[in-house]
Amino acid sequence: MRVSLMFRNMSLKLRLNLMITLLLLLMMGIGGISMVMNAREDVRAELESTSKLALYLLDAEVSRYAENPSRSIQSQPFRLQSLSDLRHLRLEFYDADGHLNDTNARPEHEEKLDLPPAWFTTAMGLAPVSEWKQSRRVIMVNGQVIGEMVITPDPSYELAEIWSDTQSTLALAIFFFIAVNIMVYWAVDRALRPVEHILDALSQLELGNLRARLPVFKLPELTRISDKFNLMANKLEDSIRRNHLLAQQLISAQEDERKNLARDLHDEIGQSLTAINADASAILNNDVSNHAIKASAGAIVDVARHVVAIVRDMLEHLRPDTLKLGLNIALNDLVDSWKQRNPNIQTTLTLSHHLDDLGELAPITVYRLIQECLTNVTRHSAAHHLDIQVDRDQQGLLVTVIDDGCGFEQDKLVTGFGLAGMRERVEGLGGAFNLESSLDKGTRIVAKVPV
Repeated sequence: MRVSLMFRNMSLKLRLNLMITLLLLLMMGIGGISMVMNAREDVRAELESTSKLALYLLDAEVSRYAENPSRSIQSQPFRLQSLSDLRHLRLEFYDADGHLNDTNARPEHEEKLDLPPAWFTTAMGLAPVSEWKQSRRVIMVNGQVIGEMVITPDPSYELAEIWSDTQSTLALAIFFFIAVNIMVYWAVDRALRPVEHILDALSQLELGNLRARLPVFKLPELTRISDKFNLMANKLEDSIRRNHLLAQQLISAQEDERKNLARDLHDEIGQSLTAINADASAILNNDVSNHAIKASAGAIVDVARHVVAIVRDMLEHLRPDTLKLGLNIALNDLVDSWKQRNPNIQTTLTLSHHLDDLGELAPITVYRLIQECLTNVTRHSAAHHLDIQVDRDQQGLLVTVIDDGCGFEQDKLVTGFGLAGMRERVEGLGGAFNLESSLDKGTRIVAKVPV
């Protein structure tokens, strides 16, 4: 399970390198086993062949020796020392008393074999020299035993030669292994390098950069991806541009409708209420002896004034007249009025001095945004401190609203009309809206409104 999870989390480059590494190791293992098995059979066959040839020559030499008895007086009749270059056999001649008389073995100080380690000999499946089966020949001349010839297979030289070849082959295999891995990693890295461009372009789209495009790649497969991505980005940019235009039209229509509704409230209902209030006041101020009429007239005056106050608040909410005097004055008036209704919340308002010449949509958007934030703080946050800041730079207006209220979990939030309306207003003008909140850590809203 852990190996599967680790493999799943690996990058494509590492996966390919790992697969090729395992494949090369498998091939090297199979090749090494095959080479050892072949070498073992070759050593056995060569030793057996050499041993048979030595026995044949020995028998021939003994026959010639018997035909010439005068050679029997020689101390070393076979001159085995001259056969010191015979690598695969150890020839030893013992006299009749069992003493070693002659041998083809070199002196120990002349032995300079690079013998392989024990594990290699074990892998070859060859026993040490002392365990090989010896061939013995009793040498008789004229019916008299003059000694015994002992022939012992000796694979030491052959093993040393095979070990040397194996080391060379292993070094070449390791070099090939490293070279192949480096070349594969380089080739895969070069082939997948366009993936970084694709990821960067996707990240740019995620951040709202609709101008992000992919270049034309050399690989045909990636070129098709580039073409499809650029086509998608073009359609997305066109769709979002249309949506922003539609949102601006909707906002303008909404504000126009509010303006018309505010005018109707002011002109029709406002004037009617004023007339009612005037008539009731006239009745109340006249010398009327009927106390019931006076009481009714006073009640009408009170209700009319209350309704007038309600209509005034509705007019301020629908179309704040203070915006005509500038965004600074409108926001100060909005926050001051809110402070009077929420004196337990410490509120700080920081405004830039350059909030003039903003057009029509940007000021009303900022005003509605802060108005909605104040409403949410009153209803939901239970905050003790509220910080509102409006700055202006070359890109437009930067609105920051921070409270230390209860906050909420964004992934569990069911977006209501308030948050959705704020986001749509800002993004409808081509701006950016960001909301950060978590339980017991308050809420932070940052909006960039282009002018």
